[in-house]
Amino acid sequence: MSAVRPTGPLDRVAGAHDAAVLAVARRGEPVARTGLADALQVTPQAISKILTRLMDRGLMAESGSFSSGPGKPTTLYRIVPESRRAIGLHLTRSRLHGVVADLTGQVLDRRSIGIDRARPVPALIADLAGMARELAHHGRGELLGVGVGMPGPVDPVEGVFGGSASSADAWRGAPIRALLLAELALPVHLDHDSRAALVGESWSQPGLLDNAALVLAEEGLGASLRLDGAIVRGAHAQAGEIGHTVVRMDGLPCPCGRRGCAQAEYLAALEADDLERAARVLATVVLDLVRLVDVDRVVLGGRAVYAHHRVTMEAVRRALDEGLRAEARLHVEVLLSTRGIDLIAAGAACQVLEHEYGLPTALVGPETG
Repeated sequence: MSAVRPTGPLDRVAGAHDAAVLAVARRGEPVARTGLADALQVTPQAISKILTRLMDRGLMAESGSFSSGPGKPTTLYRIVPESRRAIGLHLTRSRLHGVVADLTGQVLDRRSIGIDRARPVPALIADLAGMARELAHHGRGELLGVGVGMPGPVDPVEGVFGGSASSADAWRGAPIRALLLAELALPVHLDHDSRAALVGESWSQPGLLDNAALVLAEEGLGASLRLDGAIVRGAHAQAGEIGHTVVRMDGLPCPCGRRGCAQAEYLAALEADDLERAARVLATVVLDLVRLVDVDRVVLGGRAVYAHHRVTMEAVRRALDEGLRAEARLHVEVLLSTRGIDLIAAGAACQVLEHEYGLPTALVGPETG
């Protein structure tokens, strides 16, 4: 495993502005000081200080110049993607998929292995650590840590997997973060798979998904929310459990004890190869979610969505058009995740990056020259 220099989140006030510059730079195009000053509403002198800090840390670099008339040419700056790396692991009941990503969230390499749902926790940790060690050899730059995304319920503060109510769940109550930390001696982040996915979608396109929902169809149904730029977790870190919202009264029994839950109906429709019915269930969930939390973008992702994306996207867009017709001012854009099978693993890596270099919920204060 590569040696890692201890780094915490960027210092408060200065760090907020540094993170804001990095967010602008992550959009891909080289940026000039004047453009950054306008975007952040700070002085050009402040931008000079911020850029100096970022270049000293290897996060930004000069990227040529241009001349728009008499006078000194304008210097351009770019983010340095290879300066930092993070590992992301996506754990399900049947497989483990891992990636290593650079500072912009670009996947550099990936690995996948099968997993037995009854695998004992020590063996599971060995699998996670082994994949992380293998991925750590790929890419350049400082390795910041490991992110793990898995189906909930997950306690991201304690790093514990809640598991199902069944006592047969071999992973229930496992302190996955602490065990993995002991194996790797690297920072470890554990979170719900849908929240990791939304962070991954947001990281490479800052500002686009500030009020958005991501609906994930993998081995079940889940969702995550970002409202006013902040990820919503809820009082018990279980916000977004749409799989257990009822879409059909007196419908199919669900393991949670209720009937007609979206997840039970959706999975049954897929098993029966009734793609239209499965798409209608997902569309109902999306419309309810949009009505409840008022987002302007919905991202659809997960293996079940990718396998049937045409019929799914059509059903969701039709449901939103019909359901919001009376309120023409409400426009909601439906997007298909572009990350494919890497969605959750890349998102888990981006959660590590966001912890280090992401924008705080609010700026602490102004930075002046």
